[in-house]
Order: sequence, then structure tokens, then C-alpha cells
Amino acid sequence: MIILTTAQAIRHVAAFYPQSLPVGRLSHYATLLVADPIAWLFVFQPGDTLALLAALRGRPFADPEFITCEGGWYEAVFVLSDDGFGHVVFVPDQPDIDGDLLAICSS
Repeated sequence: MIILTTAQAIRHVAAFYPQSLPVGRLSHYATLLVADPIAWLFVFQPGDTLALLAALRGRPFADPEFITCEGGWYEAVFVLSDDGFGHVVFVPDQPDIDGDLLAICSS
């Protein structure tokens, strides 16, 4: 699991791992995070589990505001507070990803 909380961190991983990340969407959040730390981003990796994601987020993967799929990646957005802070979870749509999580994302 890759956890990104700053624009600098997003730019760093995008520069070093562009082939295995949703760089376009991450760049969008990097721009937002420069002005306001409004989100933590979680990038699911092969071998990660739904239970690990829940433990790292401190909450289950339930009731997202929305889930979209673009370029082979699901993007699930969770608003956690009235000030707009939230979590964004990126899940690659590939066979070696936790089947339970893929089922939730694709439904």
C-alpha cells in the first residue's frame, strides 16, 4: 500500500513509478494538496488486502461518495468530515488484486 499525504510525496512516486500508478489522477490531487491538505491517498498494490486497507484507513471500505474507473484504475472517494477532508483509494483493476475489493469497486 502506498499512502500519500502531500503534493511532494505524490510528485515523488509519480516520477519514480509512472508505469505502475494512475499518474494523471495523482497529479490532479497533487495540485489540490498544494493549497489545502484535504485528502490522504491510498494506492492499493498487489498483495494488499481489504483488511489491510481498513486497518490503515482506520475504517472499513464502505459508503464511498463515488467510485469511478479510468485507465485501469478504480478511484473511490470518501468524505470524512464537514470541512471536506477525505480519503481517496486507488485500486488497479487487475486479477492479482483482492477479489472482494474488486467486486465492491465494480458493483
